[in-house]
Amino acid sequence: MKTRVLSVLAVLALIISMSNCAKRGSPSGGAKDTIAPVVLKSSPENFTTSFDGREVRITFDEFIRLTDLQTQLIVSPPLDYPPDIRPYNTSKTLRITLIDTLDENTTYSINFGNSIVDNNEGNPYPYFKYVFSTGSYIDSLSLEGVVNDPLRTTPSAPVTIMLYAEEQLENDSVIFTEKPTYITTTRDTTFGFRLDNLKAGRYKLIALQEATANYTFEPDSDLIAFHPTLIELPTDSTYLLQLFREEPDYAIGRPRHAAKYRIQFGYQGDDNGLTLEPLGGTPDGFESITLRSRSMDTLQYWFKPAIDVEQTDTLYFMARKGEQSDSVVVRMRDLYADSLQLALDAPRTLTPLDTFKLTASTPMFRTDPERIEIMAKDSTQVPFELDLDRDYNRL
Repeated sequence: MKTRVLSVLAVLALIISMSNCAKRGSPSGGAKDTIAPVVLKSSPENFTTSFDGREVRITFDEFIRLTDLQTQLIVSPPLDYPPDIRPYNTSKTLRITLIDTLDENTTYSINFGNSIVDNNEGNPYPYFKYVFSTGSYIDSLSLEGVVNDPLRTTPSAPVTIMLYAEEQLENDSVIFTEKPTYITTTRDTTFGFRLDNLKAGRYKLIALQEATANYTFEPDSDLIAFHPTLIELPTDSTYLLQLFREEPDYAIGRPRHAAKYRIQFGYQGDDNGLTLEPLGGTPDGFESITLRSRSMDTLQYWFKPAIDVEQTDTLYFMARKGEQSDSVVVRMRDLYADSLQLALDAPRTLTPLDTFKLTASTPMFRTDPERIEIMAKDSTQVPFELDLDRDYNRL
């Protein structure tokens, strides 16, 4: 009897075990990893002095990869030849190979921004910075401030912050030709900045919102801000920099015959008072009108009648602005005439106080309000006034 009971219990246990094994389910996988990589060791150690090597190795507690390194990496002072940084794929070791020659008695910082992330979840190691000095100590001064764009609530892109040492300023064109002594970028939506590991001295503080990240000022594309006087470090002051676009000096460019009845005159700077005068070679009854472009630094010079390019392949003009006069040459070509096209220069949805604007691809000389209708939704006529802006060819 006892044997039979034990046999029944054994069978029941086997059935229950098989039933549990047959249940379907998905493993949870555990909690999502949200922890950033951790540095285990660096060789040489971070903040080392008397650095004279060519390679740095930094070991993490997990596999890492680099993302968006080209835009995130900041080396200060900047190097002519950027370091070679690996891994190209994944590894637990970050290797920095220095290619450029380092200056003596200088503190360098290599800031990775948010480019170091763990391989599995992409958790960033925020603003990891490796600092070393070729001298006997680490420079420890700092400078803080905020960048503002008066035309916007905040700047439209990160801003490069630069310090030029006083001895660099002997060259008036330093911001156009030379890299700064120290460099950083604004870090977040507040557009605050902080420069660390600075040496005591007098500096020029510059901010650039660059179209091309080359650490030099390009007036045609960059916004600039600067503190009006030299800054002496150490300092406890916080600095506010206001971005603006520098107006280049006036200069006339090379003209181009763009269409049968149109010549384009490019220029830079302020065109106020600029006049164009043909110096002969034009046919009898020659007339012209000059229109301005709102989107480009270009004058559209319209003329009639057409130039016979078989008889006149070159026109000479005198461009005058104030006391400056420049002779320019236009090579004439056999081209088609522009066709008339109208374009809306206003939002698609207008309020009662808005102005409805039209532009044309050829000059407008007169308007006929009797042939224009503006109607409300209930088909009633809406009264209006017409104004022809001849400078910009806009109705």
